[in-house]
Amino acid sequence: MACSSRTGPSPSQRLGFWSTIWHTLRLAWRLLRDHRVSPFVKLLAPGLALIYLLLPVDVAPDLFPALGQLDDLAILFLAARLLIELSPPGVVAEHEADLAGWDHTPSNSPPPEEVVETTYRVIDE
Repeated sequence: MACSSRTGPSPSQRLGFWSTIWHTLRLAWRLLRDHRVSPFVKLLAPGLALIYLLLPVDVAPDLFPALGQLDDLAILFLAARLLIELSPPGVVAEHEADLAGWDHTPSNSPPPEEVVETTYRVIDE
């Protein structure tokens, strides 16, 4: 009997557009607070986003209502994605599982139920 692993779409594939954005931002916030993520990574992604937001040059000028703010929101979302991509995969997986409410077993640990098939014989003494 072989152990079955959880297959199917990832959490972000099952969520809608706005839910995906909300999930990404929550995951990024958790990673910023996790001590296992490098301080360099924690400063890089938000730092780049902050520099863009403070610079007077925008991709879409703020003169246009809503359109000017959308590029700022897109930069924040991209910074969150960069933080997630640069964080250790195991840490990201743990936080995603916690956000989704799953029980998580790290991929490098053995499955919870290991099945060993063998034959045996009884020796009478």
